[in-house]
Amino acid sequence: MNIRLVVEYDGTLFAGWQAQVGQRTVEGELRAALRALTGADHVVYGAGRTDAGAHALGQVANFHYTGSLAPGRLQAGLNALLPEDVAVVAAGVAADDFHARFSARWRRYRYRWLDRPARPALERHQCWHVRKLLDVGAMRLAAPSLVGVHDWTTFCSASEPPQARVRTMRQAAVVRRERYVELDLLGEGFLRGLVRGIAGALTEVGLGRRPPGWVADALAARDRAEAAKTAPARGLTLVEVLYEDPNPESNV
Repeated sequence: MNIRLVVEYDGTLFAGWQAQVGQRTVEGELRAALRALTGADHVVYGAGRTDAGAHALGQVANFHYTGSLAPGRLQAGLNALLPEDVAVVAAGVAADDFHARFSARWRRYRYRWLDRPARPALERHQCWHVRKLLDVGAMRLAAPSLVGVHDWTTFCSASEPPQARVRTMRQAAVVRRERYVELDLLGEGFLRGLVRGIAGALTEVGLGRRPPGWVADALAARDRAEAAKTAPARGLTLVEVLYEDPNPESNV
């Protein structure tokens, strides 16, 4: 069976999703739990390689399984073995050719700020605390320039291959939700550091250090030197991975 999992995790104490020698990772913990549960090693494919310190509500993973446990039993067994900062929230059988990463159409990320003088205590690992009130209206004016097909050199990690930096952003919106300011991005594939780079730029706008139009100018420059300080990973969450187009009529 090709088993598909939906996984959530608090990334605070992880060096990201992808397995790394000598590092605690989400993939590593999942593979260890599978080994303990089934007695066999499994290759686990994830939909996105989240950064160290970033979180997920809807990470998708798959692995090929030849044992006798039903998906529900696999889910229960994994949750009994996984550490408390990782949970499998859904498990099922996928088509044989399903691949968590390569079958994905869109990924939705959220970046969250808390803009108040007092630092957070309960959710200090879930947001970027800024002490000044953010100008959400200015940030909202800047966000639409991110929608479309762009070369993301300015905002992504310099380690990304230059020939692979053109990607489609379908939705970009900044909203205030209760005490938080949130950036919602829906794109076909996110380069390393991209959401955090964008969040850093929008922070400059929100704090009044740059005008809204500067984000479009920086993006068009395709130059890392034009970027603002990269936002910290703790405010970043992979919200969901989509395997179908949610609204075909609104494609970029």
